[in-house]
Amino acid sequence: MRILQVSEFIEVVNIVLKESFGNEEIGVEGEVSGFRISQGQWVSFDLKDDKALVNVFLPVWNLRVPVEDGFRVRVIGLPRVYPKYGKFSLSAERIELAGEGALKKALALLRARLEKEGIFDSSRKRELPRFPQRIALVASRESAAYGDFIRILSERWGGIEIDLYHVLVQGERAPQDIVHAIQTAQLKDYDALVMTRGGGSLEELMAFNDEQVVRTVYASKIPTLVAIGHERDMTLAEEAADVRASTPTDCARRLAPDRRDVQYELSTLLSGVEARFGRVLEDRRNILEHALNSPVLWLSSKRAALSEMRQACDTGVKQWLNVLRERLESRTRLLASLDPKAVLRRGYALVRDTAGKGIVSVATLKVGQSVSLVLQDGEAETRILKTTRKTDQASISRQVIDLSNNNLKLF
Repeated sequence: MRILQVSEFIEVVNIVLKESFGNEEIGVEGEVSGFRISQGQWVSFDLKDDKALVNVFLPVWNLRVPVEDGFRVRVIGLPRVYPKYGKFSLSAERIELAGEGALKKALALLRARLEKEGIFDSSRKRELPRFPQRIALVASRESAAYGDFIRILSERWGGIEIDLYHVLVQGERAPQDIVHAIQTAQLKDYDALVMTRGGGSLEELMAFNDEQVVRTVYASKIPTLVAIGHERDMTLAEEAADVRASTPTDCARRLAPDRRDVQYELSTLLSGVEARFGRVLEDRRNILEHALNSPVLWLSSKRAALSEMRQACDTGVKQWLNVLRERLESRTRLLASLDPKAVLRRGYALVRDTAGKGIVSVATLKVGQSVSLVLQDGEAETRILKTTRKTDQASISRQVIDLSNNNLKLF
């Protein structure tokens, strides 16, 4: 018979447990009972089902979701016996909510807590600029939401510079990706920050309900627009954003005006200026005619007053017309600078495949593929010699076109 000290026995038990399970994490699902936080540092509770229970222990900073008694959770960690107490426990690395009911309960608790802090207060929400020139887009480059947003935005208003911050939009790493992308975008001068993805189940959208993601959206110095394609349940990130859109397509419509609407507005403004100026001239003509038809005595007594009135009127009309002319010229220059053709005249090119479809990502290109380049004065056909795709998840996607020797390279 082998005789062991208590500490030796516990050590052997832990070695056996480790060898039995290896280094692979274990997920144990059950109901929370006796949830408590000790000294503001340690979390413990019993995880039970109808036949058994096990104690769970973890540092409070590993607790990323709201938990209460009665919640059904999935604990990921490793089993062990703590020498100090001789108690078998599940040492948790992280806790995930299990089931839609638990997710909704946790969201309700988090929403109530953040609401008390004023995170969702409508009085602090900012308006988006009417004519954004440069935006940061936080999305997955592989998602349909990204393609829909780019397509609709280009149709409505050309010439906007878009920097893509590629992120994961679901899964364990997604919240960290999203927070890093938003914080990185704060270092640059953007008119708006857009975060978008398509729809999904409540569990698939949990990255946009993560507390750190919500707080980062709230703290953004750049006006934020969040569009998650899920009408039934609004995510907390959408509630914290300055503007919320129902879908990526709706997001593009809210971000930029339709060029046709702006053209109509300018036309209406010009017509109003012409009509108003005509009324001013008509009023002054009536005054003069009335003066000419009045008796000589009345004309003599009013001559000085009429002269002053006429001078003041002329000065006021000229100043008013100058202001309107400057406003009209400014908006005309703005339209001209944002004309897609103007972008081509500055040396850019539009890349299309043989079917005439625009190419916005290097992922859709193949070496040897024929493509068409639309330039300011015509089109050219070329072939792809090489493609290089950036992989940094928080890097900014850009396209550079090299037209030398009639070859196309994307970086």
